[in-house]
Amino acid sequence: MTEAANATIKSAARVFEVLELFERLREPLTSIKVGRSLNYPASSALALLKSMVSLGYLSFDRIDRTYFPTVRLTLLGQWVESAVHLGEGNLAALAEAMIQATGESVSVSCQNDLDMQFIYIAQGPQHITFNITPGTLAPLFKSSIGLTALTMRSDDEIARLAARLNKAAKGKEDRIDAAEVLKTVRSIRQRGWFAGYDMYLDGVGAISWVLPTNTGRRSMVMAVSGPSARLREHEGRIVRAVEPLLRHHGFVAQEAPKRSA
Repeated sequence: MTEAANATIKSAARVFEVLELFERLREPLTSIKVGRSLNYPASSALALLKSMVSLGYLSFDRIDRTYFPTVRLTLLGQWVESAVHLGEGNLAALAEAMIQATGESVSVSCQNDLDMQFIYIAQGPQHITFNITPGTLAPLFKSSIGLTALTMRSDDEIARLAARLNKAAKGKEDRIDAAEVLKTVRSIRQRGWFAGYDMYLDGVGAISWVLPTNTGRRSMVMAVSGPSARLREHEGRIVRAVEPLLRHHGFVAQEAPKRSA
């Protein structure tokens, strides 16, 4: 990759880091606060914030010299909210209810090409010792959340995705057995949930469900995560607690696709 391409990627990443900083802190911020929080050079932080102001995504208050997101961001994302609308469900309320019922952490992820990408993390009272933040990627075929997401793909689509992965694999250990994946996915479709242990991270387990959306195959996955030993011990109790919550909060199961695309 060229130096110019790397610079472009870095600049784009910083825009989203700034927006995510505002989402976390939820208050007007000075350029100094932004730079220190994100470890940017002062000049770089100031230039980036001025650019976002000129594009209409941030406003600048000259009295206290602070920046804050504008309504343009809300308008920009409204169509996405509609496109991935989760039935009548309230995601945050569901996550909190799941934490209260299980005592474990909850995440929401979606498929991003050959990976799963975490888009929402809610820590439970019994924190897990792993560093996962929104944007983190997990392998589609080698994680419990990924195998759960694949249940909304047809068998033919899964085979094509597996072929792409195997074609790009650098070594034997990176390849996957498509037949075994299909066997697992069919089992998950019948059960409606999947529990995987030590798949993505050693010592960590996840029990996953598909969340319905208006976008069909672009389904999201909600998972309860915790130390493998603890989660395995309480697997049955967690499933019995979560499934009524999914229905109560308006998340009804989606019908799995046909075996052929």
